[in-house]
Amino acid sequence: MKQHQNRSMFTRKLSIAILGGIWATAFSIGGIAAELPAPPAGAAPLVQAQESPASPRHAPFLPAAEDASLLRPNHPPLDQIPPMPMPEMVENSKVLVNQGPGKAVYYDTITNKETVLDQNIDSRLLDAMPRQGGGYNGADGGKLPENGEAPRSVDPKAFSSMSKVDTYTTHPWRMNVKLIMRFEDSSGGSHWYSCSGTMRDAEVVQTAGHCVYERGNGYGWAKEVYVYPAYDGDGDAYGYGKAGNLISLSGWTNNGDWNYDLGAVLITRAVGMLTGWFGWSVGGDCATELARTWNNASYPSEDCGQPGLHNGRDMYYWHGTFDSCPDTNRLQIDTTGGCFDALWGGQSGSGAYYIDNSTRYVGAVASTSNRSTIGRYTRTFQGWVDYLNNTFIPDMARGASFDLQALYTRLDNPDITSGDMTIGLKHTASNPTNGTSAAANRYFKVYLSTNDYISTGDTLLSSQLYNWEFAAMENVTINMVNVKIPLDTPTGDYWLGVIYDNGTDSNDANNSTMGWDAAAIHVTQRQTFADVPTDFWAWLEIEKLVEAGITGGCDASNYCPGTPVTRAQMAIFLERGMNGGSYTPPAGTGLMFYDVPASHWASAWIEQLANDGITGGCAAGYYCPDSIVNRAQMAIFLLRAEHGASYTPPAATGTMFSDVPSDHWAAAWIEQLANEGITGGCGGGNYCPDADVNRDQMAVFLTKTFNL
Repeated sequence: MKQHQNRSMFTRKLSIAILGGIWATAFSIGGIAAELPAPPAGAAPLVQAQESPASPRHAPFLPAAEDASLLRPNHPPLDQIPPMPMPEMVENSKVLVNQGPGKAVYYDTITNKETVLDQNIDSRLLDAMPRQGGGYNGADGGKLPENGEAPRSVDPKAFSSMSKVDTYTTHPWRMNVKLIMRFEDSSGGSHWYSCSGTMRDAEVVQTAGHCVYERGNGYGWAKEVYVYPAYDGDGDAYGYGKAGNLISLSGWTNNGDWNYDLGAVLITRAVGMLTGWFGWSVGGDCATELARTWNNASYPSEDCGQPGLHNGRDMYYWHGTFDSCPDTNRLQIDTTGGCFDALWGGQSGSGAYYIDNSTRYVGAVASTSNRSTIGRYTRTFQGWVDYLNNTFIPDMARGASFDLQALYTRLDNPDITSGDMTIGLKHTASNPTNGTSAAANRYFKVYLSTNDYISTGDTLLSSQLYNWEFAAMENVTINMVNVKIPLDTPTGDYWLGVIYDNGTDSNDANNSTMGWDAAAIHVTQRQTFADVPTDFWAWLEIEKLVEAGITGGCDASNYCPGTPVTRAQMAIFLERGMNGGSYTPPAGTGLMFYDVPASHWASAWIEQLANDGITGGCAAGYYCPDSIVNRAQMAIFLLRAEHGASYTPPAATGTMFSDVPSDHWAAAWIEQLANEGITGGCGGGNYCPDADVNRDQMAVFLTKTFNL
C-alpha cells in the first residue's frame, strides 16, 4: 500500500500541475495542447475485497416487482443501418476562400441546445515535428503487436488490400468504434446512419464532423448517438455508450469546409477505461505527414458490389502512406477501387494513426471518397487538439471530482447451478476523472437480477468492501468474494452486478452496474436426486439438507422422500442439524442401550443423542432404532434439539388442533412447534400426531427448526 500511496501522490501532483497549465492556456491562440493525465501504464492493480458484516448468509431468491428494465438502444438492427453518406469529393473545399475552422460548437443531446464558443479556434499546422500526447492501452495493459499489421520493414508504399480483423477485443482494435446516429428531418422523421470513430479518452470518441452534424439534407445535429467499441457483429464485446454532448467546428457546421470535417462524441459510460484510447497528434507539414506510415481500422457498410462484404458487422484494416495534401488540411490516398482498395461509406470518422515508440497517435479522420480513385482524410490540427484537451475532455467528460464507476463485472464460468458459488468474480472499479480520493473503505453490494439493470430491488447476495486510494484516471481490478446463487433460483438467464453505497464518491447517480457491465449468467436449478424433481413439494428443503451436509440420500442417486424415518436415522439428522454437516460423534460403546450394540451402524449417533439429553430411549434400557418416528415424537425431538435438553414448552391450550386435546401427552410440544412456525399440521385443522414422519416431511421439519 505504501508504494501505491507514493505513486498516487505523484500522480495527484502531476495532475494538478497539468491542469493548471490547461486552465492557463485554454483558448489561447499561441498555446500548445497540454498533455492530459492518463491511467498508469500496465494492467490495473488487483485488490482483494472482503465480506462485510452486513452480508446475508443465505439470501433467498426474491424477484423484485419494482426492478426496472434497462432502456435499450432504440435503433434498428446494426447490420440494417445504412452508412452515413460519404460525399464523393474530388474537388477542393466547397468554400471559395478558406475561412478557417471558426469556433468550437457543441450540442447537448438531452436539452437539444447548441452552444458556440466566443473565440476562434487556432487553425495552424506545425512546421516542425507534430506534437504528440495521450494514449492508454486499456485496463489489461494492452498487447503488441496488433494482428494483421505488417512489420515496419515491409510496409507498403500506398494504402491497399484491406484485411478483416479477427481479434476485436485485443489492443489496439478495441479502441476503434462503430457509431450509430439518429437524425431528424423537418417533419420529425428519424433517419439512422452508421459511421466509425476512435476512442480519444475514457468517455470521448473522435470522428468526422459529418457524422455528428449532417449538412446534405439539412438534418443538422444528430439527436442520438450510440457508440459500440470493438463491435463484433452482435454488440457484446464492450457493450455500448450513449452520447451526451457532441462537438464540431463552425467551419464545418456553418461553412461545410471539408478541411474542418472533425467531430467528437461525449458518452455517458467510461468504456475507454477498459478499451484504452489513441494518443493525439497535431498535424505537421505535408512532407512530414506523407513520409509516415499510417494505419486505419473501420466498419465499411456500403455495398461494394460483392455480396456479403462491407456488411457493417466486420472491422477492416489497411495501412500505408498518403499520396498528397490536396487542400489546407487534407490528406489524400490515390486508390484503385474495389471493395478492399477504396474508402467506403461507414468508414467515415475512423482515425488514421501512426506508431511512434509503440504509441499510436491519431492524426486524421476518414472524410470523403469517390469510391474509386480518391479517398481523403481531414487532419487534426492545433486548435482542435487544444479544445479537446483544454476544455472538452477535462471540463465536460472528466470533471475534477472523484467519481467511481463499476465496470465489467465478470466471472470465470457463467454457467452455474443454483446453490453453487461463483468462481473468479471480479469487477473493474474505475475513476475516469481528474479527481482523486484518499485511502478509504469502499463499500458495495452484490445483487442477482432477472435483467441487466442492477437495482436495490434485486436479490442481495453479499455486502463487501475494500480499501484503496484512487489516483486520477485510475482503474482497479476488484477480486470480489465469490457469492452463492440461492438454491431456489429457477432455471434461466440472470445478471450479477454491484452497487456502490451512496456517499462513496461525488456522484451517486452512476453507482449501479447496468447493461454490458453486469455479468450475464445462466442458472440451472439444482436437482440432486432422481426421485426429487424441482417441482416436488419439498424439493427446496431436501436440497437444503444436502447443502448443509445433513443427508446424502438413501442411495447414490435417490432420496426416497416417501420412506418413513426410523429412530436411528433421526439420530443422525438431529445431531448433524445441531452440530453441522461435518460433525462426527465419538465412537459408540454399546453399553447405553440393549438394542444398540457398538457394532450397530448408528450406535455413535444414538448414544450422542442420549448424551445430549434429546432422548432417553423408547423404554427402560432400549432405544428401538428400527421403530418409525411419529409426528408427536418428532415435536419433542425437534424442540429439545433446538432449545436444549432442559427445555419445557408452555402448557397446551387444546384449541390449536382438533386431534390434539390439551390432555394429549405431547400437546404442549405440538402446539409450541406450531407456534414457532415449524409446522402447520397435516391439514383440515389436524396435526395427525400418530402418523409416521416420512423423509420429505423430515426435511421440512429440520430446515425450519435449524433455519437452514
